[in-house]
Amino acid sequence: MTYHDIDIPLPAFIAIDWTGMTLALIPIILRFSLRRRQLQPQPFTRNLSDALVLLSWLSGIVLISINTWKNSLRQRYVHHRPASDLYYGVPHDLSAHLLYVSWISLFFIYIALWAAKFALLAFYASLLQLQGRWSRIVLAAATLFTAGTFALHIALLARWCSPTSSNWNVDGHLCSAVHDIRSVTVSTAANVATDLVILALPLCALALLRRSNDALLSLSSGSVGGVTGKMGMGKAEWSGLAFVLCMAALSITAALARFVTLQLVQRVPKANITHTIDVWALVEIVASLLAVCLPSCRAFVRRSREGSKRASREMAVREDGIVEVRSEGVVAMDLNVLEAGEGRGEGKGKEEETRRQDSGCLSVDGGTAVVAHASSERLL
Repeated sequence: MTYHDIDIPLPAFIAIDWTGMTLALIPIILRFSLRRRQLQPQPFTRNLSDALVLLSWLSGIVLISINTWKNSLRQRYVHHRPASDLYYGVPHDLSAHLLYVSWISLFFIYIALWAAKFALLAFYASLLQLQGRWSRIVLAAATLFTAGTFALHIALLARWCSPTSSNWNVDGHLCSAVHDIRSVTVSTAANVATDLVILALPLCALALLRRSNDALLSLSSGSVGGVTGKMGMGKAEWSGLAFVLCMAALSITAALARFVTLQLVQRVPKANITHTIDVWALVEIVASLLAVCLPSCRAFVRRSREGSKRASREMAVREDGIVEVRSEGVVAMDLNVLEAGEGRGEGKGKEEETRRQDSGCLSVDGGTAVVAHASSERLL
């Protein structure tokens, strides 16, 4: 089976590039808009995450700017020169310069991708710093692994072909790390493994947080007596988790698509698959940025809803004397003790004191549950 490069007009590729990066800019603007509204100072890891997101997007802009230049140059000659006079879409005397610039642009692909990955790690660091020593150890190990895979990709681009000039040597043996199936196999395996490691972090943190919530509610039940709770993941959490999984799956799919494309054309001499590689690289970058900015987008939606509905909690007293506090989590407390003094004038003072005490316990337990549940939302 012979693979042919994506065959659409060159201006369409330019439009696809800029549309994709504009789409990625929307959640980034929302993210920075939320940061400006927060009065309290942000931790270093949160600011570092923002800086890495910006670096990822700017690297993507450099990449598509180079692609725009290449496609505009090809557009100038593709309809005015016979195909036999063109090499990679340009005259032979310009092809070496075109390939050199293309080789430079490959570095910006991996800078954009790994900056987004490090931004996720920095964001998780700001959330997991209170989760315990083991969480910090796992996060540090994931960070070292991600740094190692980034260094591996840079080394493959810079050192796979020797001498380095063979990446753009059109008069001799032309070599490219992104067109060699052995190099691409190593690159794809490292890329997918990095995505899976980073994806496992919030899943593990949510599992630990849910276990802590269950232990907290069990302790409250034993100490207060009559307290029951339910802290399972709600619809918002499942939706956020599903979106993160979809973005991770899209990023992994893009990496695998580039590998399959190379596998199909490895025996085709001078196979021109530049557009296919560029499109899938763009998809991977945009998907990574969307996954990084997802928590900020969800926070933006929640704040918009809170602006129209200031009361986020409901308190309902059921007929059987059970008071429920409903928010993202649910905590119920049996207040049947209040019925003992009800309707007796001499017990009014005790009743009021009992109400105050029970109300205090209720606010503490409910607040703890809601805070813990909100932490699970921030992980997504």
